[in-house]
Amino acid sequence: MARPAAVGARQESTGLCGKFRSTKAPGPVCVAVEKDDSVASVGDLWGRTRRALIPDGFLSGVVFILTAAPIIALGMLITINTPWGTAPWDVLHVGLASKTGLTIGRANQLTGLVVIVLALLLGGRTVNVVTLMNVAMVGTWVDLYRSWNLVPYVPGLGGLAFLLLGVAVWGFGTALYLHPGLGAGPRDSLMLILVQRTGQPLYRVKMAMDLTAMAVGLLLGGPAGIGTAVVAACFGPSVHFFRGVLRTLIPRPAAALAATEAAHQGRMAR
Repeated sequence: MARPAAVGARQESTGLCGKFRSTKAPGPVCVAVEKDDSVASVGDLWGRTRRALIPDGFLSGVVFILTAAPIIALGMLITINTPWGTAPWDVLHVGLASKTGLTIGRANQLTGLVVIVLALLLGGRTVNVVTLMNVAMVGTWVDLYRSWNLVPYVPGLGGLAFLLLGVAVWGFGTALYLHPGLGAGPRDSLMLILVQRTGQPLYRVKMAMDLTAMAVGLLLGGPAGIGTAVVAACFGPSVHFFRGVLRTLIPRPAAALAATEAAHQGRMAR
């Protein structure tokens, strides 16, 4: 005759098994426990947010931006201190400073913050703490150099050569900032999300942004001229050249290499 099942006998469950044993049936008693998906989702959201704002390898990015910011600011100020006109975005910064009473560094910071907000509203994902440090520190160094009268104003044809020197210094500083691969500048962040949103090629979006900034700057009284075209034409090649030099001399951080590899795998998958 079949033996009846004991009261309190062990049941099959996908839950957690306790260490307590039933007095009426051998073996551990298993209790079904429902997983709290809300806790997991909050933890996942926090992890994604943390990685977006403070990427892996953040400290190396901080070291590079601390080194690069004064170099970038020096190059920018050199291009400003000539009669030939300055970079398209600096036409806006100088014009804004002249109309509002802000320093050029503060005007740079203000426009950088506006650009960051626009990039975030459009869904940009390349803004992080390093980007914010870029905005804060470059503007601060520009004002410091001006307060120290460190960069002279160079008129005449010598000013054009001085402007080219500024493009080279600025390009080196930008290449140094980009070397870890841990954050884009505010304008680059906006440019990338606009490329994604509009489907237009990168060079068209960059040209449209530069022309818009220059036009607004001209309306505010900013200095545009031959030098503006020179900076626009030579800055990209300057950054490209120095990035190649830095890749040869300074190994990229592991986090940057991992990010590059992940991007490559993503392109291969598509």
